Parts: sequence; structure tokens; C-alpha cells
Amino acid sequence: MDRFPPAARWAALLAATIALAPAAHAASIHDSFSDGAGIIQTDTAPYVEAYFASAEAPGGGRYIANEVGAGIAQPGKFTFGAIQAGAYFTLADAAYPLYTNLSYGIAHGFGQDLSLNLLSEGAFVLDFRYISGPISLTATVYTSNGPGQAGSVADFALPVNASLGQTVVLPFASFINAGSNPVPVNWGDIDGITFIVSGPGGAGFALDSFSTQPVPEPASVAMLLGGLGLIAGVKARQRR
Repeated sequence: MDRFPPAARWAALLAATIALAPAAHAASIHDSFSDGAGIIQTDTAPYVEAYFASAEAPGGGRYIANEVGAGIAQPGKFTFGAIQAGAYFTLADAAYPLYTNLSYGIAHGFGQDLSLNLLSEGAFVLDFRYISGPISLTATVYTSNGPGQAGSVADFALPVNASLGQTVVLPFASFINAGSNPVPVNWGDIDGITFIVSGPGGAGFALDSFSTQPVPEPASVAMLLGGLGLIAGVKARQRR
């Protein structure tokens, strides 16, 4: 007499199939903003920027910038950006629309080429601690092909609602080449990554981490599909 019901056998077989599949490799990028401090404050100046070295950040540093639109600066009003307490914080006073820039690699004359091979990765992942107001997020990747040669630029923009504990996934397949630069993005050699966030006055957020999401390895997918097919076959024979 079989001591195990059919459902238990199928669950055990599926679990064994998944366990035998090779584990996905670690993400190529992971920045948890936990290794240092950096603060910028924008009040009367239209644009304030800084580059902070970091052993954790891709490319060895982070570029951050905030902007106050021309002609709207007011005494005692400001926006700020800070890398502290394991997060990238930014906040705009109610008098100013939010505009902030977080970049890695080549950015506005700062940093160096990342030269990242992301062919085995499938998406950027942004884990937010909170978002205090609706924002518009634009991600851009750059590939520099050297002096005298055209590089490539691709963007992906989307709206993000206010929330607590939100994870935003930006699939690489959703990035679209900039119209002024038709050279395809070389995901095997990404030299710069930029995130620009805009929003209404009083908006802000805390970004807990920036990472990449790996593409499932073909062997893992094939083994999993094979296991599911085996289970389906056994069940079909039993029905007959």
C-alpha cells in the first residue's frame, strides 16, 4: 500500500527537480547605500551636484544632484539629497518641484566608465523604503564607444505612486534607444547608469537598494520544464 497520497508525491518530485537545478548567480550590481555619508542642499543655486567615492557603488562612486527651477528660489526653502542610514534620501520643500539625479559611472564629467557586462542580467531593481508623493522615474543607460565613435543611449520612464515598501522593477527589454542616437545599447558593456526622479512640491523618497535581477539560466529553466513534463506524464498514465 502506498503510504503517500498522489499530491504529496507530485510535490516531492517537483521540489526535487527545482533543488537539482543550478542556483542563479549573484546579481552583478548591489548598492545598499550603507558605506558612507554624503549630503547636498539646493536653495538659491539652480543646480547642486556632488560626486561621493564609495567602495560599494558600481564604478566606485555615486553622483547625486538636485535642481531648483530658475526664478523660483525663496529664502529658507530648499531641497536636499543625502546618502545616510542605509538609504538614498531626497526631499523637496513644498515650494519646489522635486528633481533629483542619481548616477553611476560616467555622469556630467564625474566618474569613470563602468564597463559592466549585464548580458546575464534582466532588470534593474529599486527597493524603496517609502515614496511620499507621486513621482516620475526615468532610467538611462549609456555605452561609450571611445573618441570619435558613436555611443548609445536608451531610456525607460514610468510613473510611480506614493507608497511604503515598494519594489520597482525596470526590465532591460523595456529600454528604448534615444531617437537622437540609434546605436543599439551594448548590454555587455554598460558605462553609465542614471536615475532621474521628478515630482510635485513636497515629494521625496528613500531608496534602500539598487540591484540587478538575473536572467534564469537556460539549464535551470530546461530542468524545471523537464520535471513538470515528467509529472504531467505520470499523472496522465495514472488516469489511463
